[in-house]
Amino acid sequence: MRTKPHILLLGGSNGQPSHTGALLRAAERSLAVRNATTLRWDVAARPVPPIVPGAEPGKSAVVLARVAFEADGLVVASPLYHGSFSGVVKDALDSLSERELAGKPVALLSHSGSFPSTQALEHLRSVVRAMRGIATPQQVVTVDTDYARVDDRFVLRDAEIALRLDALADELLLLVARLALPDAAPASAPIPAAARA
Repeated sequence: MRTKPHILLLGGSNGQPSHTGALLRAAERSLAVRNATTLRWDVAARPVPPIVPGAEPGKSAVVLARVAFEADGLVVASPLYHGSFSGVVKDALDSLSERELAGKPVALLSHSGSFPSTQALEHLRSVVRAMRGIATPQQVVTVDTDYARVDDRFVLRDAEIALRLDALADELLLLVARLALPDAAPASAPIPAAARA
């Protein structure tokens, strides 16, 4: 039985350097200092090709599905593209299903460019709900001025955003703990009738 919660952080951007990648790294730090183990899947470094109906999924899609299934919770981060989340994040999410997300808490992050917008997060909530995941109430949106350029990457510099990431990490881990089934029952186990009432 696992003693520490394990969180998959999924997202990023093909743009380099990436504000969304920096946001994902900052969220990972907030989780790590709270005694969680993490696996960060940045779509720039580990792209997941689009799903082709009827074809076998590629190796990266298979690996992502496995690590998502093994995670106790997820963080999904996307830049805002054309009023929604990005295509590369959509490709990664398309490789997952209810099997990987059902009953798991999912925290949502977005970088929206020069002005704050929650549009990407609103659409991600719908996707998480469709896969029977549980989107956390807390969410974080950043803008360009929240970051500093350090060498070849962006680094989150805004203290208020850092505090919001800490609160999001607290909430995600609290939900992981509260949703954990006694005796580490497998995710595919049926929900007892008493619990459904």
